[in-house]
Amino acid sequence: MNELRATVAIVRHHIDRKFALDFAMQFVLLGILGYVFAPTFGNVLPVVVCGALAATNAAERAHAATLRGVSWFAMPLFGRQLARAHAIAPVLGALAIPLGYATGAALRGAPFPSQALTGAILASSVAVLVSLSSVFRDGLRAALYVGIAIGAVVTIAFGELAPHGLALAATLALVEGFFALRAFGETLARYDPIPAV
Repeated sequence: MNELRATVAIVRHHIDRKFALDFAMQFVLLGILGYVFAPTFGNVLPVVVCGALAATNAAERAHAATLRGVSWFAMPLFGRQLARAHAIAPVLGALAIPLGYATGAALRGAPFPSQALTGAILASSVAVLVSLSSVFRDGLRAALYVGIAIGAVVTIAFGELAPHGLALAATLALVEGFFALRAFGETLARYDPIPAV
């Protein structure tokens, strides 16, 4: 089994019926939120809200928690490669949040501007990448990663307010996402799922 086949197998394992159901539920719930609150939220607050919801997404965290019980030794992947493979499904799942909100806002007649939607997608993706490392931690250390994810979301949201907002937000998202994915890879590389006897 080569790296590409192993990556595809991991992604297919994560994207199952439960994933589709969670995606649909989040899309509908955020669509309702967007329909109700879009006229009063403005453009920056939804970016923060979407990112924060992605960082604290219980469905994605429960799905990713299965990582703790899986042995990697039979897979021809290193920590960074595993991190990329395991990050694809949660990032795709997080897209339900900003896309659902934008759909609800559009149905209400208060469309979410494309720059704000792009910022919300970037913020949600980065939030998921940062919070993935919390799966292998418990208690306060896990909460710390979620807090860091929300902090990353806030920097992206307020980066959009700068003169070249979208470019700055995209740059921040790329830098934060790179380091988050690298940290997740280091976590996977150090993690030993076989309990000590």
